Amino acid sequence: MSAALSIPPRLAPVLDDLTPAQRAAALALGRVLVLAGAGTGKTKTLTAGVAARIELYGMEPSRILCVTFTNKAAREMRERITRACGEGMAPSWLGTFHALCARQLRAEPDIAHLRPGFDIRDADDTLAIVRRLIKATPVEQLPRPEEGEPGDARQIAKMAERISRLKEDLVTPEMAGHHVEAMIARAHAQKRFVDDAGWRYVVGLYGRYQSLLREQNAADFGDLLMWPTLAMLHNDAYRYRWSRRFTAVMADEFQDVNRAQFLWLKMISEVSAEFFAVGDDSQSIYSWRGAKIGFIRGFSKEFPDAQTFKLEENFRSTGHILDASNAIIAQDQSRIPKTLYTRKGAGQPVEVLQFSYMSEEADAIAAEIGRRAASGCAWHDIAVIYRQNRLSRAIEEALIQARVPYEIVGDVGFYQRVAVKDALALLSLAARPDDRQSDEAFRRVANKPTRGLGAKGLGAIELRARDQDISLLAAVSETRLSQKAAVALGEFERVVREIGAQEDLTVGDRMRLLLEDTGYYDMLRADDSDEAATQMENLAELADVADRYRKIDHLMEHASLASGAPGEKGKERVQLLTMHRAKGLEFRHVFLPAWEDNLFPGTNARNLDEERRLAYVALTRAMEQATVTSCDYRQGTSSTPSRFLNDIPPGNRVSHWNWQVGQGAIPSTRSAWEQTRRELDALGL
Repeated sequence: MSAALSIPPRLAPVLDDLTPAQRAAALALGRVLVLAGAGTGKTKTLTAGVAARIELYGMEPSRILCVTFTNKAAREMRERITRACGEGMAPSWLGTFHALCARQLRAEPDIAHLRPGFDIRDADDTLAIVRRLIKATPVEQLPRPEEGEPGDARQIAKMAERISRLKEDLVTPEMAGHHVEAMIARAHAQKRFVDDAGWRYVVGLYGRYQSLLREQNAADFGDLLMWPTLAMLHNDAYRYRWSRRFTAVMADEFQDVNRAQFLWLKMISEVSAEFFAVGDDSQSIYSWRGAKIGFIRGFSKEFPDAQTFKLEENFRSTGHILDASNAIIAQDQSRIPKTLYTRKGAGQPVEVLQFSYMSEEADAIAAEIGRRAASGCAWHDIAVIYRQNRLSRAIEEALIQARVPYEIVGDVGFYQRVAVKDALALLSLAARPDDRQSDEAFRRVANKPTRGLGAKGLGAIELRARDQDISLLAAVSETRLSQKAAVALGEFERVVREIGAQEDLTVGDRMRLLLEDTGYYDMLRADDSDEAATQMENLAELADVADRYRKIDHLMEHASLASGAPGEKGKERVQLLTMHRAKGLEFRHVFLPAWEDNLFPGTNARNLDEERRLAYVALTRAMEQATVTSCDYRQGTSSTPSRFLNDIPPGNRVSHWNWQVGQGAIPSTRSAWEQTRRELDALGL
């Protein structure tokens, strides 16, 4: 078809930059599924498809709908289309599902029982409303959860999530009772566990929640998609009105759509029959968000006239990395067959290393990162990618010790977490109670837990400290305060001074005493939220680290290094991130720690095929070198290497660092690490 087309001059450079497979997909009309493997130019192909419809097929940009999952992806697509077609030529209906559906709903808000000018409630607002409704329910009327107590933070979050799930399944409050009873009956018939009481409670909660939103003339994120989709399902005139509005519908990351999103896309493209979907079933890793892989895998059945194009040439990774990735994903028996290849050459085999303990693993990774940086690799070209956030701490510790600058992507670094900073502030105050250097620490923790110290009282303390040139802690006893504040802060000062003077204790023991005797631990224990539980875990880890020190100053210096050198965030730093966060990114060197069967896939993994897809996503982030590691013991528990490692062909892997080849007998991993450390020391790293 493309050979007979007369390509406009402005479109020619865009198409010339494509491979034959990408070009064929971009020029195809009708219902089109583009299966774009990792690193195969998905965004470039989708952008070219939009440009072709504007420049070649004469479609008005205002009548093309392009939907993405993130604002960042929408901005990138808009910029690419503008570069290809010129200023003002990007589709006006280009954005996320929520943004486009909000625009549709604002045009006719009555379909959701709303009035013009309605407000949109975000996820935090939703949680606050659900919390208020649950707290207003007598405890004895609340269902007893599987874990925790009725009405606690965990139950509140779960109830809010279930309301969201009902909306994703297009279930209104009026339909919820029947829907939930049918779900419970199916689970019982299949002898699966289901939280009967919890789900039945959600039915009533959902009705009260939605009534409250309507009273406030507000919609939550679930409403933005649910009501337009339901209106198109049940009102032919409404569906026809919106479907004829667009001459083409383009969808990015199609493997991640849920039921409501799929039906919305299907119906809004009904009149034009121009539906261009790009995605990769092998990278479907968000079922826990409601994504249903069946929609991309069943595309050709849903649309028998659809054309399918496979993009299999990878422009990111070398041959060994792709062969290893292909071998792992090939074990997913339900996938759409697709094999990635590259013209970049074989490159270096995947390093698959096993260590005895996680500290040894972390130290070896840090040392190897330092060696590669000394060989010319930029810090930001290196990433450590793990299955769960909690696996980052050992790596962080090792990087700090090795003086390697790093950044936690999408999470707060260990030493930047609230409870950790509070504990360090207590230690700083205890180390220098009479030094003005400790004043900032006093400001941070003097009222944690609350001691009746308000802005007025703190101002009086600061004024006294300035007049007498003493520390804020020392000024407490010199300042006239309310009786409550004076007693509480006097006790706080006594505890801080006494514990700070006990230099025969490790820093860890002093920290534990400070947290206990100042009431900080009690403050967290009284908070039944998941966040408080996580902060308690963080403090336990910090205490373990602090046990290695006798002087508080040494721990403070160690912790300060975690923030790295001053400079722009993300510049010249090793990237630490989870596998889910890593999707869509690429790095020259990738380290993948903790590939063990009790962690990845976890012992409680509900979807083994999705875990396998996650392994595929993680491995294909590497451009030049991938290193996968595991331990015999992690946190006192014995481990075995991940079953996914067995799928990597022997010809694509080595059990040592690649740089050791040609140096005679391969030393043990620990010996190799010691050798690397000596080399780094010689380089001053």
